[in-house]
Amino acid sequence: MILHARRLAVLLGPLLLVAACGSSGQQGTVRLLDSRLQVQLAPDIEAGNASLQTLPDGALVTLLGPSAFPFGTKASDSQQRDVRPSVVEGLLDPSLMRIQLADTSALPEAQRVERVQNMERYFVAYGLESTLQPALPTQAMPPGPASAAPAGLTITISVQCPERHHWSGYGSGKSMAVCD
Repeated sequence: MILHARRLAVLLGPLLLVAACGSSGQQGTVRLLDSRLQVQLAPDIEAGNASLQTLPDGALVTLLGPSAFPFGTKASDSQQRDVRPSVVEGLLDPSLMRIQLADTSALPEAQRVERVQNMERYFVAYGLESTLQPALPTQAMPPGPASAAPAGLTITISVQCPERHHWSGYGSGKSMAVCD
């Protein structure tokens, strides 16, 4: 009986290992990002200050409302809750993400541009400049289906898993983030 159990373990062991690894990698990292953002943004989503949508390769966070998202001393003078710290706290290692900003609200173009620039400066101030991709064009959201993302300042976060050249995640002597 023990011999059959050992044979079964030898035959099924690699299969179980492959199945366990199948839930990691890019999709596992996307799920981790989504989970972290859901936890960090829960109060803001409930208050109607933000929305979160899961994308196949990341997440789309939309900051709702007309706030200019001021930067510097203006930010501390605001009477509104600032949702930006919750977004930053929900992010992963910067080397695993690419972020694009756009404003799809119905605000005048100058205000949309200012909001995107303020958000860019906020990310740079918190060491996330390496994640920023060229901003998407700032244009008001055209009428569309109700299932589309709500209008606002959108933060598109894409997970980018680096290729593994060394199994342990080390090669140059420095730690490298991996999607596991």
